[in-house]
Parts: sequence; structure tokens; C-alpha cells
Amino acid sequence: MKKRIFLDGLLFALLIFLMCFKMFPRRYHEAMGVVIVLPILLHLVWNRSWFTSLRRGEWSAYRKILAVVDILLIVSTIVALVSGVAIAHRIFKGVFGLAWQRSILVHQLHITSSYWMLLFSGLHLGLHWKGLWWRLVQWRGWDVSSRSYRLGTRLAVTAVIVFGVAGSFLHRVGDRLMMEHVFFRTNTPARGFSLAAFVLFFVAIFGMYAVVGYWTERRITRKSI
Repeated sequence: MKKRIFLDGLLFALLIFLMCFKMFPRRYHEAMGVVIVLPILLHLVWNRSWFTSLRRGEWSAYRKILAVVDILLIVSTIVALVSGVAIAHRIFKGVFGLAWQRSILVHQLHITSSYWMLLFSGLHLGLHWKGLWWRLVQWRGWDVSSRSYRLGTRLAVTAVIVFGVAGSFLHRVGDRLMMEHVFFRTNTPARGFSLAAFVLFFVAIFGMYAVVGYWTERRITRKSI
């Protein structure tokens, strides 16, 4: 349990760091892009039963949505990693050739796939949130019936949604997802905020999609009862 929580936390931290690529030197971004591969592979190994079970059992609406999100998350991750290698200036410089490295299309593909990866990662967490959160509650010994617990979770969800929506506009997430060309330093309002706020907005965006995934899971499971 502790190992899985640590791995998920590490993946989350690395993903957020990579999304803040313009706030740190390029060499750190490329290095962390290599580092994140190991926990991704470990996460897949620990959850390899998901692949072997695809041909077994009934396909409920929840299982179909979960499979689509997981597959799209895998695809966007592969595209982000491969395009990242193609445009690398240091660690993998020249692997795909100079034309790929300088291609605006490949750069935009890398940015777009990274934002889709963030979105699907949030949905992925949200769709699994019920089981993960319950194990965490049991591990920490929280009293879910207490007034402070209910109030705290509601305030947290509200804050995540508010900051997530604001962050989506400030980071121009819609333009990124649609592969619109955005000049980071001049056209992104989020660039004018402090580093802490810049990171917080990305955390909230991720959390907002996790909330969407959780609400989707709840709605689907209630209908199936």
C-alpha cells in the first residue's frame, strides 16, 4: 500500500514538474523526462493484470470508459515521450535528426500530447479514486463520519474546481489541447504569476479532471444498481 502511494505520488510530482518546463532550465526538463519512464514502467508492471483481463468478464459502461481513458493515457504518454526525444537539445540530441528537432509541428505535438496526458492522468485517478481513497482512509485512520472530515473534503473539492477552471484559462489549456500555437512567454497569462502559483494551477487542473473522473464513476455505478 505504502509503495503504491509513494509511486503514484512520485508520478504526480514528476508530471507536474514536466508541465512547468518553462520555469526551469531545459536540461532539468529533459532529465526528468527520462526519470519518469521508470516509475511509469513500474506502474504498468504492478498493474499488468489489467492487460491480461481485457478479454475476460463483462464490459460494463464503467469498464468501457475506464479502458478508453487508460488507452488514451498510454497513447498520449508514448507520443509525449517520443516527440520529447525528437526535439531534445541535450540528452538525446540528434537521435531523430535536425529536421525533427527544429520542426514546429513536432514541438506542438509534444506540448499537445503532454496536456492530453495531464488530462487523462487526472481522469484515470478520478475513476480509481473510490478504492484508492478508501485504502488511504483506512491506512491513516480518518473518521469519515466526522463533521470536520466532510467539511474539509467539500472545501478541498471546491477549491480544486475553482483553481482548476482559473488555471485552464491562464494556461490556455484549450488551445494546447487543440494544438493551437501558443507563444509561452507572451500569450500565456499564467506566466505572469509566481512559481508557486504557476505550479498550483497545474495541480488544480489535474485535480479538476480527477474530480470529473470521480463524479463520472459515481454516476455510472449508481445507474447500474
